[in-house]
Amino acid sequence: MSEDKTMKTDQETTKEEPIVITYNGTEYRQSDLTEEQMALASRLNVIGRKLATLQAAHDDYVMTNDYKNIVIQSFERSINPEVVEEDKEE
Repeated sequence: MSEDKTMKTDQETTKEEPIVITYNGTEYRQSDLTEEQMALASRLNVIGRKLATLQAAHDDYVMTNDYKNIVIQSFERSINPEVVEEDKEE
């Protein structure tokens, strides 16, 4: 009876073990991976987080640059009213 209890505890521990990486739809836990695979999975996780922050920074850059260009155009029109006139004629 105590063996059954031990077996359940081992199964529960395996279920509670956190997922280290999901690759091609398969979830891998530390117990599923070799030491080398764990190192690679850790690197992939770090790279994924870094790429996510870079994507956010890139999106922020693109939006800010677009806004800068709008403000530049507004400034240009404010100091060169004839540009505004030409724009209206076209």
